[in-house]
Amino acid sequence: MNDTDINLPKDPLSGVTIEELGQKFRNRLLSCREITSAYYERIRILNPHLHAYIFVDEEKGLDWADGIDKLFACGVDLGPLMGIPIAIKDICSVDGMPTTNGSNIISDDITGPEGSLVKKLKALGCVILGKTHTVEFALGATGLNKYKGTPKNPWDAKIHRIPGGSSSGSGVAVAAGLAAFAIGTDTGGSVRIPASFNGIIGLKTTKNKWPTDGIFPLSPTLDTPGPLARSVKDTKLIFDTYNKNKKVSKPLEIKNLVIGKLKEPFTENLDSSVMEAYNNFCKKLEDAGAKIEDVILDEAKEKARLFPTIVGSEIISAFGKEKFLQVVDQMDPVTGIRAKLGLNVSSVEYINAKKRIPELNSIVGGYFKKYDALVSPTTIMQAIEVDNSVVGTELHERSLLASANTQPVNIFGMCAITYPIQKFANSKSQQILPIGLQVICNKDDDDYAVAIALAFEEAFGPPELPDVNKFI
Repeated sequence: MNDTDINLPKDPLSGVTIEELGQKFRNRLLSCREITSAYYERIRILNPHLHAYIFVDEEKGLDWADGIDKLFACGVDLGPLMGIPIAIKDICSVDGMPTTNGSNIISDDITGPEGSLVKKLKALGCVILGKTHTVEFALGATGLNKYKGTPKNPWDAKIHRIPGGSSSGSGVAVAAGLAAFAIGTDTGGSVRIPASFNGIIGLKTTKNKWPTDGIFPLSPTLDTPGPLARSVKDTKLIFDTYNKNKKVSKPLEIKNLVIGKLKEPFTENLDSSVMEAYNNFCKKLEDAGAKIEDVILDEAKEKARLFPTIVGSEIISAFGKEKFLQVVDQMDPVTGIRAKLGLNVSSVEYINAKKRIPELNSIVGGYFKKYDALVSPTTIMQAIEVDNSVVGTELHERSLLASANTQPVNIFGMCAITYPIQKFANSKSQQILPIGLQVICNKDDDDYAVAIALAFEEAFGPPELPDVNKFI
């Protein structure tokens, strides 16, 4: 078949929200099978180029879609997410689907059976299209995976750019219109980073807001699942539906916000275009009436010590030390190096690191007595070329800084959401690639973080999306 013969189905979410798509199901204007089939056809055409999915089960997915259509016909309504086709990161167990955790090392026994999160999404009527690629054991911010493959950032059809990690495939699938939304996990930025690099929305939930059973335990202390979606409006619907949040709050107005604009260390080593977009966006907020004040948050520097201490110890614990030593040299080199750091951590260092998290939450939480939110660039750079990011290349060390601005939020025990702001960069010297703004709120204020991001979206527009036709 010639390229000219390929007919890519229209993106089912083109010009509509998830809520509006659901209403079309209820009004019998569309069937769940019709939309699910469209997603599978888009996956068939685009996934060989983008490598977002590691596993799809079209037969099972269409059976689920048929079941949803029968429920609609019988008057059964499971809620706003009923019939919505979604993708699940491949460190989350789904009955009937393999779980590789992005590795050639057999580890599905560590992940365990399908957990509460996936079961609830099914109960809400979501149709699971398949599993998306991840960095090996979710331990990496670039999205690179030596053994299972690295998804291609859909913003550049000519150059393979990093998709961000570790929820790499989830970010690519949502941006490219291969799922209505996707589930990722965020231990040090793994929802926000791919959302930032792919120009979509990513919500890092507060610890224990969403369950982690049935998810590979990279770090039980820091792991937090969260959605990647096409708009803040969709993100709000997903979050509110999952959490049964029925309260109707008055929309926030930017003019009433007091925002802490994070400086050092969040502004260190920024791409010039990222700094430009960050400053210009904050100026737009001021023009809209918000009060913006600079904040230097030295506590963020503690992530350099706390993150490897906690995560390195806990991934070794997940395997058991004996098995870990047997398999670590079979891991991706970057994953293995980071995981091995836990071998040098004493029990005293680990316990003290764990104790520091609630202390930091209390210290940094004090800022929210004055500020509605703290903001920063989500990542210090735009998507780097994969060939310049692998071990031994000129930008490898810089690529590892992709999580520099996201890790502190996990260490602080807080929530955050990323919103695309690349259109606020003036620079014409390089290709416009996505840039994210991170909105940070205090522990358990997830709905407030979403509300603030929604105010930004309503004022400045939903995310722009890549032209995936260039990949055909």
